[in-house]
Amino acid sequence: MKTTLKLIGVAALTVLVLLGLVQLSVFVNSIIDRIFPDRVVVQTSRTIINNLQGMGQLVTVKAEVAKTSVSVSINQGILNSGYYSANHTVVGVIEAGVDFDAIGDLNVRFENDVYTLILPAPGITSCRIEHIAQNQHSFTLLAADWDMVRQLAQYDAIVQLAREMIEKGILRMVEEETGKRIDNFASNLTEKPVNVVYKEQTGDINLPPSCQPDPPSGWEKDENGAWRRAS
Repeated sequence: MKTTLKLIGVAALTVLVLLGLVQLSVFVNSIIDRIFPDRVVVQTSRTIINNLQGMGQLVTVKAEVAKTSVSVSINQGILNSGYYSANHTVVGVIEAGVDFDAIGDLNVRFENDVYTLILPAPGITSCRIEHIAQNQHSFTLLAADWDMVRQLAQYDAIVQLAREMIEKGILRMVEEETGKRIDNFASNLTEKPVNVVYKEQTGDINLPPSCQPDPPSGWEKDENGAWRRAS
């Protein structure tokens, strides 16, 4: 009987010690996280344009694009000595067009037997990621959150794709496609020459919400564009 009670006492003491160690570990880790915040680096490859095509509305261009390498690396722990990373392949679609709702009577002129149609400057209308595959996981002893890593990769990819497609001339293609099709349609309708022009783009090109998603929960970018845990 005494032996049984002694064993129960030892077991209870062991449980209390272990619980104390767990609480101490949680406390120490919280202090470490505050002193040495996680650091994340995202590296992406060159964008590959798979396909460009005009849409049925005659005012939109759809670009199917892919990135074969969107690398996300995370450093965390004391002096950011803990590390893990993963690579991603991303396939997305960027759409651009002209906002015909902004066209009114003042956008149409008729002079010298020629119609002039003044269209708004084209812009990006939507962005979406259709497929993202995670691969090349690094070895780590940390409790890696691979889904969070994928979210960071997807966020950076969709923001970059829109900007890169603008640089590659998707808006100029919208002007060419829209101008050509509207010219043919309006000329046949009015039996008069039609000149299609665009308003000049002023300031930065505004992107729709789908191209500027909210950052993954609990993360933000610092002034240098590096990811860090939100305070």
